[in-house]
Order: sequence, then structure tokens, then C-alpha cells
Amino acid sequence: MTRYRTLSLAAALAIAYGPPVAMALTRDAGLADNSRLSWFERFQDSRQGAEQTERFSETYKVPDDAALDLSQIAGDVRVSSGRNNEIRIDAVKRTRHRDPDEARRQLAALRIEVTQVGARLEVRTTYPRTTGNRSWSGGVDYTVTVPQAAAVAVKTVSGDVSVTGIGGEVRAETVSGAVDVINTPNLAVARSVSGDVRAREISSPSLILSTVSGSVIASALKVRTLECGTVSGDVRLSNLQVERLSAKTVSGEIAFEGNLVRGGRYEFNAHSGGVRLVLPGDTAGFELDASTFSGSIRSDFPVTLRSSGGRDGGSNNRHGNATRAVRGSYGDAGALLSVRSFSGTVAITRR
Repeated sequence: MTRYRTLSLAAALAIAYGPPVAMALTRDAGLADNSRLSWFERFQDSRQGAEQTERFSETYKVPDDAALDLSQIAGDVRVSSGRNNEIRIDAVKRTRHRDPDEARRQLAALRIEVTQVGARLEVRTTYPRTTGNRSWSGGVDYTVTVPQAAAVAVKTVSGDVSVTGIGGEVRAETVSGAVDVINTPNLAVARSVSGDVRAREISSPSLILSTVSGSVIASALKVRTLECGTVSGDVRLSNLQVERLSAKTVSGEIAFEGNLVRGGRYEFNAHSGGVRLVLPGDTAGFELDASTFSGSIRSDFPVTLRSSGGRDGGSNNRHGNATRAVRGSYGDAGALLSVRSFSGTVAITRR
């Protein structure tokens, strides 16, 4: 607990979001930078007692190409498509404290602030200020509907984020929680620090899916460029059509199932885990550059080798090889596969 006593809230947010965003979040939330993360301890202590809740519901008239910008510290956010020409916000404010009167006071001080400028709607949560040994526990859970063509940017520090059926650009981010994005043709970023990131039914020019502690899971994606990665977790990609792919994990496995595009480039890098690629049986071809330090490399496709071997050069197996470094080609060599694993197996199999 020592680090929580000496690390400011703004510093903790800066680690996750960077200094500019951390400053904006603490300012918008009404939390001063000098609130030490004894704040965190007080927050933990205050999670006893009865919960107080209050509902918030408002509708705002906007054009179909509106933009929603919502950020907060604590609580879940769910955004989906609704009626044209309006954004509807349904929220539940909640606080908890051993002293019911203090809980009610904090509930009244927990405010939702909405600012509308033209087509842009900005939503911020302002939190109760704490002094001395006062503590608070609470947050706001948002359920928001926007026009289908709207752009959406959501940030929360502690909570899950879900975005479904939005046609405009989508950016969904949390520090501690899961991110789920479904059927958003212009998803730009889905990011978490501690939690899974899941995306499906996405069509987008360029996409970033990332987390630090959690898995990245994506299916039914059609994108030109995809970057996905995690430090502690798996990367699982299925039913993909992508021209440029970078998939990375430090502690976890990578699984890819999809088609290779002629002229495409696919890079897979796993440190302490294996890499498994499942390709259609009628795959036209690929150029392969694969290596592993303490695992093996196996391919169901007969690769014509330029070089292969173990740590000392090893053998040159053309098919079903179990060597530790392979450079070669299959078929028309139309796509480039670069596969690295330090302590795992590299397997390329037929679907």
C-alpha cells in the first residue's frame, strides 16, 4: 500500500492516459492533483454501508452527424444507436458510505454536467471533493443512445465500456475494465489497461486494439490495417480480412484464423507463448520468416526453404518441419508472414 500513499491520482491517470488527458480528467472531475492516493485507501474504506442512488434522464436534439464526448472516473458506459436527431442519456448516480447522511451529501455533490455546442455533446462527471479523512465510493453508470451516424469518444478510468451499432468514428477507452465494440464500421481505437478488449463485426480502414493485462479477442473484422497487442494475455483473431496486421503479446498465445491477402503483411510476435495460424486450404501462397528460441516450427503447407535450422544450423526439412528458424515460400509467395516466439511453438495449419 505504500505506493498508494505517495502517488497522486493525477499521476496514476498519467501512467494510463498520458499527462494531458490526466490533467483534463482530474480537472473535469473536480479532483485536485494534491489529493494523494490515501484517496485510494479512503475509497476502499468507504465501500461499506448502504448505497444511495439517483437517476438522471435527459434528451438532447442534435443533427444525425452529432459527436458524443463522454469521460469520467468511475462507472460503466454503454452506447448504442437510437433515434435520429437526438442523444438520450440515462444514468444512475450511486454513492456508498458508512454514514447514510454523508452518502446522501456526496450523492448530491456527484454531478453530471452536459455541454452542447452545435452538433457536439460533452458529458463530464464531477465528483465530491474530499478533505481530511472524508472518503467516498461511487460513480455513474451511463446508458446512452445516439444517432447511428454519430461519432463517439468514451473514456472511463474504472468501469466497462460497450459500444454497439455506431456508424461514425468510435474511440472506446478504459483503464480498469473491459471494452466491447460490436458492429461499428469506423472503430478507430478500443483500449484498456486492465481488462479484455473484444471487437466483432467491424469494418474500418485502420484499427488499434490494445490492453496491458487482459486478452484481445476479435472476430468478423474487415480492415486494411490492424494493430493489436497485450502484455499479459492472449490475442485471438478469427474470421479476419486484413491487409496489414501486427499482433503482439509478452505473456500469452496468439491464434489467427483468416484469409491472406495478396500483397499483405502479417506480423506475429509472442514471447512466452505459441503462435497458431489457421489458413484456408486453398491459400495461394506466402513468404515465411519464422523463428523460435526454445519451441518448434510446424507447417501443414509445404514450404520451399531458403534456410532453416536449430541453434547450430540444424536440418532443412521441407514439410512438417520442427526446426527453430525457417525462411522460405509456399505457392505464389503473395503474402508475407513474419512469426516470432521465444518459448513457444509456431504452427501453421490448414482449415
